[in-house]
Amino acid sequence: MSNPYDTTRTANSSVLGPTLKFKGDLTADEDLLIQGEVEGSIKHSSSLTIGEGGRVKADVSAEYIAVEGRVEGDLRGSKCVKVRVSAKIDGNIVSPNVSLVEGAKFNGKIDMDSDPAVKEEPKPAKQEAANDSSPNVEAEKKPSKSKSSAKKQGDDKNPADAA
Repeated sequence: MSNPYDTTRTANSSVLGPTLKFKGDLTADEDLLIQGEVEGSIKHSSSLTIGEGGRVKADVSAEYIAVEGRVEGDLRGSKCVKVRVSAKIDGNIVSPNVSLVEGAKFNGKIDMDSDPAVKEEPKPAKQEAANDSSPNVEAEKKPSKSKSSAKKQGDDKNPADAA
């Protein structure tokens, strides 16, 4: 299949029809069109299209991904992810090339890193932020102490001036 977003299927493609409901881990090496329901995970080495009637509750990994239907989960495209106007996505997209057509409904984050493998760096960043907040709290306390000592010094000067 020369155009990964062409919905016409070739001899080396599969279709999961609109009445099909699949639960589990789905893997494939040929072009795939999903018109039914898939729940679990999808690991694909070629082009994957989630048709207008397709409903996917899974993390999806493929070379090319085109979404026309409903997806609840993260999309990882090693080459490209295209979100068409009829798509509804609740999840993150990781791909070096992302196309989001006006009118599509998308709720998540897009990472256009050249390496579609997601790096788990946000957790250490949160820990650093938590560690950074403790010194900030102490720093906030220190100025308030110096302000109170400055008031005491000022109070000492006022009675001396009055006398």
